[in-house]
Amino acid sequence: MSQRLLASLARDERISNFSRHAKSFLCLTLSLVSTFSSQKEIVILAYHSIGLDGEFCTVEPNEFARQMEYLKSNCAIVPLAKVLETIRKEERPSKKMVSITFDDGYQDFYINAYPFFRKHKLPATVFVATGYVGKEWPLVKSHPKMLTWDQVEEISENNIEIGAHTTTHPNLQQMNPREAENEIMKSKEEIEKHLGRTVRFFSYPFGSYTKQILTIVENVGFEAAVGGVGTVHKGSDIFTLNRVQIDRPVCFLQFRARLTKGVDWSKEMEQIIRMLLKRKTSSTAYP
Repeated sequence: MSQRLLASLARDERISNFSRHAKSFLCLTLSLVSTFSSQKEIVILAYHSIGLDGEFCTVEPNEFARQMEYLKSNCAIVPLAKVLETIRKEERPSKKMVSITFDDGYQDFYINAYPFFRKHKLPATVFVATGYVGKEWPLVKSHPKMLTWDQVEEISENNIEIGAHTTTHPNLQQMNPREAENEIMKSKEEIEKHLGRTVRFFSYPFGSYTKQILTIVENVGFEAAVGGVGTVHKGSDIFTLNRVQIDRPVCFLQFRARLTKGVDWSKEMEQIIRMLLKRKTSSTAYP
């Protein structure tokens, strides 16, 4: 094996070890914050699928139930409209405020999550990619089925807000403005046609947008949109509202941690870690 290859492998191993230790440190920091923080944050949670398919963004039903029971006992579960109202009035919530959202519109929401919200008369928001309603999702291996229009209409009558998530779930940042506007507007119009009511909220696929996309979303008539990462706070841009994503790898301790300001600090720390990794890679590069 050449000297150059050995040096490269050693460098990669050092970087991998550094990354692993950095992530462990982040997890520990968040856990401590979740234990000691007494701040009353506003958090919008972002889920995708609730099931057993093992996909990265699929939370298992038992774990989801545990998370929801914790929220019900310790937080005020509110609709997105309440979050918007709180931001506009610059109010400080008396209790940790959490709004629960789901992207894409998987049918397993109807099977594994909707019964909880209906039983406890709690609000949630489902952002639907209208081009896949009643079909199968083509973007993941397990190809889960999507909500049908009948199911969308039913849940919308039972405290579940339906938001728009474009028609075909493209990366809007990579589209020309006219195509992007068509994706955004058509999804809004399609939902309004089926539900007979105004669609107020939008979710950017992949959390991707540009200033021009933000303008389009506002101009077509949405009241707010979700797209950033972190907690919501005074002065938040209502067209890039932060969310906190909950995926399969998130353990219960991490879940509790993500309901605190620690999620904002971890984002800053991750940026620092990436910068350090970049520097470390550069400094150890074989000439």
